[in-house]
Amino acid sequence: MKTMWKTLSLREKILFLINGIIGVILLFAYVLPFIPPRYFEYATLSVFTPLLMILNIGFIILWLILRKWNFLFSAVLFFLGLPFMHRFVQFSQNTLPPKGQPSIMSFNVRLLNHYKWSKDLTLREKIISFLREEHPNIVALQEFYKKENESFPFYKYKRFIYKNENDKIGQAILSDYPIIGSGSLNFPHTGNNGVYADIVLGKDTLRLYSLHFESFHIDDTQITQENSKKILLSLPKRFAIQQSQVELFDAHADTSPYPIIVCGDFNNTAFSYLYQKIQNRGLIDSFQEEGSGFGKTYYFPYFPFRIDYIFADPYFKITSHKVYTGINYSDHYPLKATFIKRK
Repeated sequence: MKTMWKTLSLREKILFLINGIIGVILLFAYVLPFIPPRYFEYATLSVFTPLLMILNIGFIILWLILRKWNFLFSAVLFFLGLPFMHRFVQFSQNTLPPKGQPSIMSFNVRLLNHYKWSKDLTLREKIISFLREEHPNIVALQEFYKKENESFPFYKYKRFIYKNENDKIGQAILSDYPIIGSGSLNFPHTGNNGVYADIVLGKDTLRLYSLHFESFHIDDTQITQENSKKILLSLPKRFAIQQSQVELFDAHADTSPYPIIVCGDFNNTAFSYLYQKIQNRGLIDSFQEEGSGFGKTYYFPYFPFRIDYIFADPYFKITSHKVYTGINYSDHYPLKATFIKRK
């Protein structure tokens, strides 16, 4: 090691020190999904895990170009992180969804532009037309506005679920199949919430959870030097709130008499405690099963954030996954999966 260090130029030594610091942080980040953020504020570093992985790959390429054995350090970190890499990117080829199989879509519709976040005043009509034409068999809509309860006559079964009777914002579940029960998880001290509906598909019944976890309250217009520190300092609190919410969901899901499908806007990456907690139930991420590329679900100009998900109980087999990145009707993109009962 000393001999290798002596062969490096001053510039290469500085690069290797930077490489080492990033590598140690990345190794630490691999552990974060298993640490409850309520007890460890640095769990927020998991947000940067994809960026750290990319930088690590960059150092492998750099040292190979320079013909230095230093690449081995980053190469070891790369192989240690392979189980996490599949959460970030998939290289499988997207295929057309099989015909005749049940489909489910999750879509944060941002109140159908009721508060004019976009200058495009036709967004409401575009969202309704998109759902009418695409017509997934089951749809879970987060950030749904109450005045739109009558806007989906093309679905026979509908549930609009609000935490409180006078709330204007809640969630909607639309279905071609009968809904025999539904309810709210009532996340405390927040406007976000989780809801569920029991849906009958032929001889089977599934419980669909639509989860909208605590937001980081970040959008692309907020990333400025002036307030970036404030945003970062607020993340530990948001992570702790999300932990409480996912634990509430986990306890509720334990009581489900039916196999479950979980979808929604999780407001966190696939490297978070939140994601790990849900995957620990043995649920299958539709993106990991049938997705391709980075699976970006949130409009952010600087990085491909995947924060919306569809998970299925192993009772079901995921047969396709699609993100509609061309549908710019919200700050989130709709995503859809098809599934069948395993034989």
